[in-house]
Amino acid sequence: MTLPRLLPEKPNDPARTDSVLLAVYAPFGTDPVLSTFPDGDSQTLAQHPLVQGLLKVADAGVHVCALIDRVDDDTWLVEIEAGKPAGMVVSSRWKQDMSQPRNLAGFLRHAHRSRPTAAIVLALEGHGAGFLPEIDRTQLDTATLTDNGRFEWRFNADSAAPVLPGDSPLLPGGSPMLPGGSPMLPGGSPMLPANHMPLSTWGLGAALKMALEAGVPRLSVIHFDNCFNMSVEVLHTVAPYADYATGYPNYNFFTAGAPYPGVFDKLRQQGSATAQQLALWFAEGNHAILQAKGNHPTAGCVVRLARMGAIAERVDDLADALLAAMRSAPGPDQRKVVVQRIMNAIILAQQYDTESGFALETPDQLTDLYSFASQLLKFDFRPHPVHPACRALQDALKGIKVYGDADQPWVADGTNITWNFGSPLLAMNIFLPDPLLRGVWDWRSPFYLDVNPDPARPPVQPHIIEFVKVTDWVDFLIEYHRDSPLDGSYVRLLPAAIPEFPVFNASFKPSQKVPGTPGSTGAAGTLPHLPYTPPAAGLVGRKAR
Repeated sequence: MTLPRLLPEKPNDPARTDSVLLAVYAPFGTDPVLSTFPDGDSQTLAQHPLVQGLLKVADAGVHVCALIDRVDDDTWLVEIEAGKPAGMVVSSRWKQDMSQPRNLAGFLRHAHRSRPTAAIVLALEGHGAGFLPEIDRTQLDTATLTDNGRFEWRFNADSAAPVLPGDSPLLPGGSPMLPGGSPMLPGGSPMLPANHMPLSTWGLGAALKMALEAGVPRLSVIHFDNCFNMSVEVLHTVAPYADYATGYPNYNFFTAGAPYPGVFDKLRQQGSATAQQLALWFAEGNHAILQAKGNHPTAGCVVRLARMGAIAERVDDLADALLAAMRSAPGPDQRKVVVQRIMNAIILAQQYDTESGFALETPDQLTDLYSFASQLLKFDFRPHPVHPACRALQDALKGIKVYGDADQPWVADGTNITWNFGSPLLAMNIFLPDPLLRGVWDWRSPFYLDVNPDPARPPVQPHIIEFVKVTDWVDFLIEYHRDSPLDGSYVRLLPAAIPEFPVFNASFKPSQKVPGTPGSTGAAGTLPHLPYTPPAAGLVGRKAR
C-alpha cells in the first residue's frame, strides 16, 4: 500500500520520505479534566477521545506514536502502524516526568527509530503559556528565596496599603503556610507555578536540539495544540528544529484530537502535500470543530519557521527605535509624552488573556506583535525611525494569521465580553509585562528581565532563551518601566500559575449560542491620546532585576 507522504520543501531536496508519522506528546498528568475528557467520561486510556482520534488517523494511512500521561495512571506509549488501527500497541512507560526535555527528546528518538523513513509531525497537547522560564528547583532554598533574609514573602489583602520605606515584600494570593507557594519549603516558591507546568520555553528547544543531534530528522510541522504558544519567544526557540508551526496566540479550547482525523484524511485523499499545507490544515481543522460548536472563538496562525530570524531582527529594530525615542527626550516631561504614546499603542493593540477575567485588554501582559506595530504608526515619534521599524515588522509578519473568529466565549457566559480576532493585523504574541505601569507584574517577569544574571547569585534560571539575548526587547521593557512605581520595583506579583485550559464545552448546543456583540474588548477605535493614570501604590514586591 502506498502511504500518503509530505513533499520536500524544495523540489530537489534529497531528504525524501515515504510516509508520515504523527508524534503526539500529551502531558495530561496534572489535569484531571484533560485526563478524563469530556466530563469525566473517559475513565480508561482506550476510552479517551484522543486515542479514538488517533485510531482514525492511522486508518487514513499515517503512522502514530503517542506518549500520553494521565492523572492517577501510568504514562502510556501508543503505537499504531499506518493503515492498521486494529493492531494498536499500548505499553506502559511507568510514570514519566513530562516536563523534562530529555523525556520529549527520548520519545522523538523512539518515534523516529520505529519509522525511520517517515516525515515527523509533532503535536504538543495540554497546557501552554507562551514564554516559560527554565528554573532549577534545586537552587530554591530559604536563602535564595529571601535574598539571604533581606525580605520575606507574606500575605496581605490590603492592596490599597501605602508604600512605605522598608516595607516587606508581599505576595497577594499566596501564603508561607501553603505548600503550593511557600518560600519555607525547598520545592516551592511564590514565583513558581504549582499547576499544569509544561516544558519551559528553553526546555522545549533543548529537547528538539537533543533529538536532532541524536539523528531525528528536522520536524516537518509542530502543532501547538494549546494556549498562547503562537508566541515569538516560543517560535524563535524551536525555529532551528522544524519547518512549520501551527498555533494559537490566545486560548485554544481543548478538543482532544477531534480535528486530527479530518486533517489526515485530506492528506490521504490528496496522496501528498507540503508541510505548509499540512500546517494550514491543522489550523483549519481546529477552526472547523470550534466554530461549529459556537461560542468557542479562537485565532489560528501558521508560520514558516525560517522566517523567525528576520522577525526577531525586526523586533530588535523596533525596540532600538523606541529606546532612542525615550532616551533622547530632552526632559522628564517630554519623556513622559513618549512613554504615554507607547502606552496608548499598547492599549489600542490586541491583547491576549493573562489576568483574571476573560476581557482581552490591558492590563493583560501578552500583546499581539503585528497589532502593536500597527498601532504605533498612529503616534508621532519623529525624528526616531519608529515608523519605518513598524512597517518592516508588519512586512515580516504578513500572512501568518489563518483565521480569527468574533464571538462571546462560553467561559465568559453572563458577561458582555466578546473575543474579536477579526483584524488582519494579527500574527503572534509577545511578552509585554505590566503595560499600564501599575507595578503589577506577571510572575514570569523577574526571570524574563534577568538577561544578564549576577554570577554571584545561585543560578535559579540556568538557561536563558536566545530571543531575549539577541534582541533589545528586554532593554526596551526596562526603559519603558524606568519611572514606574518604586523606581522599577513591582508593588504586586501576580500569582504564579499556568492559565487554566478552557476545555471544549462538549455539552454546549449551537441552538443555545450566547449572542455576542462583534467588536474588540478594549482595543478598538483610534484615539490620538489616552488619559494617563499614574500607578497606584499597593502591595509591595521586591525589586525586579
